[in-house]
Amino acid sequence: MKWSIHPARKHRLKTIITGFFIVCFLVFVTVLYGTIFGLLGLLILFFSLYSYYFPTHYEATENAIIIKNVFMTQRRELSEFKRVYRGKNGILLSPFRRKTFLNHFRGVFLLLPEKRDEITAFLEERIAALQPQESKSSDNG
Repeated sequence: MKWSIHPARKHRLKTIITGFFIVCFLVFVTVLYGTIFGLLGLLILFFSLYSYYFPTHYEATENAIIIKNVFMTQRRELSEFKRVYRGKNGILLSPFRRKTFLNHFRGVFLLLPEKRDEITAFLEERIAALQPQESKSSDNG
């Protein structure tokens, strides 16, 4: 199952407005502090906002989730995750059975398209199916 998310394309007006403010900020920094700080500001903003301005591609297989963006490809096995939390814009795959403050640091947040029910159901089913196998094998070892 594959899908792509590109927030900048989805929210064009927001992208134009934020782009205008970013350019104004960078011009201000360049005029006030010089070209080097303007370029440094551009680099910092680019690396902090690339997930908004560039698409992210997701692929969910039977055993793994693959996340590809401009700079990296991340592959995580579904057996690492114990629970799925639904959010407004996507789902959080958590490696913990209960809710903890570490969920957002250790888990993986997947942005989902408008038609997300099929993807969510698939991931919840796969993660639930992998849980009994893991607990049985750990009891025997």
